Amino acid sequence: MFIHDSWYVAAWSAEVEPGKILGRTILNQPLVFFRTTDGKVAALDGRCAHRRMSLSNGKVAGDELVCCYHGLTYDRTGACVRIPGQTAPPPPTLRVRNYPVVERYGAVWIWMGQRERADASKIFTCDPVDSNGDNASRYYWHVKANYLFLNDNLSDLLHQAYLHDPSFGGNAYNLGETRPIFAQEGDRITINWDWSRVPVPPTYGELGGISGLADGWNHSEYLPPCFYINTFGFAVAGSGGVESPHPQGSGKLLMSFFQLITPETERTTHFFKLVHCELPQMLDRMKPTIEAVNAEDNWACEEQQKMEDLDPTVPRQAIPTDAGVIAMRRIIERLVRSEQAS
Repeated sequence: MFIHDSWYVAAWSAEVEPGKILGRTILNQPLVFFRTTDGKVAALDGRCAHRRMSLSNGKVAGDELVCCYHGLTYDRTGACVRIPGQTAPPPPTLRVRNYPVVERYGAVWIWMGQRERADASKIFTCDPVDSNGDNASRYYWHVKANYLFLNDNLSDLLHQAYLHDPSFGGNAYNLGETRPIFAQEGDRITINWDWSRVPVPPTYGELGGISGLADGWNHSEYLPPCFYINTFGFAVAGSGGVESPHPQGSGKLLMSFFQLITPETERTTHFFKLVHCELPQMLDRMKPTIEAVNAEDNWACEEQQKMEDLDPTVPRQAIPTDAGVIAMRRIIERLVRSEQAS
């Protein structure tokens, strides 16, 4: 159940190196990416039009891509421009599909739907990350689970009190005793978790220079099909929460997480993440914690995928904090139906 009319992150820009081909599967479609001599990224269907050989095994020759099997050569538009041993130009029908791509926030974004609907202004906004993504840290994980399990994980943050107790360093169970505030406006969902005077989890107490009790928050915003912004942090109790005047690392920790989820297949997902902090030095200090938290999340998603594969008919029962999950899945289902109807 994929939405094609959307911009997805295909790769970090640094992954598409000059003179090299990057192969990647998105929405069950094999794709290849390469840079032409002007430095721009081209994205083509990953199967040669001749014998369906994987073009990721080919080579880049200037502004063109050469298939490794019989040497058919394609330009950046996907047109075959040379058949070895033939003097006549290749027929115009001998081509592979090319896809619109845009580089933004240090990532290569690809439009997987109908070309005429591609509008770069609709790329998911990651402000205040700069255009090259240089003021944020980048992460990537390959998750062996359907992308909706990742959406579920980010739509119901009750799990942060339990699944993440190890990476939080303990003291996390209290975070589950607060009811979040849910709101929906069109396809935009916000879910705000706020904590008052809770024992600060040691990991974040150390990073934020906070001891004893703290006020905390995890404010989540969702936009379809699979994009989230999480504003997360802690501050000295009673100092104003997210608006606390305490400086970063001296009584306060505030981070913004841009969760950029790209379906690979029905059972695998590319998970890209940008992390921004107004105190750049904090990004390196946070890296071990971010890796640990996401290892827990990815493990949970993969375990659920294993259970679903055993018997997808086993029902799932909803609890109050599933409001965001239910709303998100309804949005996805409606958008898929609408796309199929068009």
